[in-house]
Amino acid sequence: MSIVTTAYPVAPSVTKRQKIERAIVSRAVTALLSAGYWLAVCQGDENEQPPSRYKRDIMKLLGECDDDRIIVYSPAKGRLGWLYLVYGNDNGETVITDYTTNLDPQLQPVQDYAETLV
Repeated sequence: MSIVTTAYPVAPSVTKRQKIERAIVSRAVTALLSAGYWLAVCQGDENEQPPSRYKRDIMKLLGECDDDRIIVYSPAKGRLGWLYLVYGNDNGETVITDYTTNLDPQLQPVQDYAETLV
């Protein structure tokens, strides 16, 4: 997930929010990959990228648009669920705005971590 910058100065609060968003999303990606899932990224309204097990490749695709979707695949069952990420809300702690409830065992620790950042 790249932090988008421009030629104009960026407010420190924006940089801080982006770092918080990146930390939360990074934990979510790690948790899902550790559970054995494959992840595909949909950037904004763009087509879904091929599923991957490589965190670096997944993180590179995230954060270039206002929102992203991570589609979660199980090797045995196919498409299993999704996460919806929206950037720029609050102080960054609400970057994961929605996800399928079947991913709660993997994502609840990430949500708990996000709450400590408020």
